[in-house]
Amino acid sequence: MSYADPEIIQRPAIHTAAVRDTVALANIPAFYDRAYPLISRTLAAAGVSPSAAPMGITHGEPGELLDLSAAIPVADPFAATGEVIGETLPAGRTATLLVTGDYSQLADAYGYLYRWIGERSLTPSGLAWEQYLTEPHPDADPALNQTLLAVAID
Repeated sequence: MSYADPEIIQRPAIHTAAVRDTVALANIPAFYDRAYPLISRTLAAAGVSPSAAPMGITHGEPGELLDLSAAIPVADPFAATGEVIGETLPAGRTATLLVTGDYSQLADAYGYLYRWIGERSLTPSGLAWEQYLTEPHPDADPALNQTLLAVAID
């Protein structure tokens, strides 16, 4: 796994279509396997195109259970349709880290990013996400996955 240097950016609001649930760490893959196809079908039925790569958004402090949204960014606020809801990440300062490597290493990358934030006396606001820049395929090399980690800061 390799990291680019973390950066602090001023980010615009991000509108998403999302499925949100309380999920145990071990159940994240199954949650994503259910949620992303549902979101994609719902967007297609509504005639709405994704505006960026899919995201996993953690609300609040991570623990054994996560308040987690599987989300796909869209250009405009999304009206709820069944289990798929509209969420908007507010504009604001964000610490980001581009990670290349297998998803199983993302917890270590988050640890690195949170330490970097603390070393600069910055305060996380309780909203973090990862954006999956490389679309996973069964025959792809996981070592080449690119994921953008982001932590909103006050």
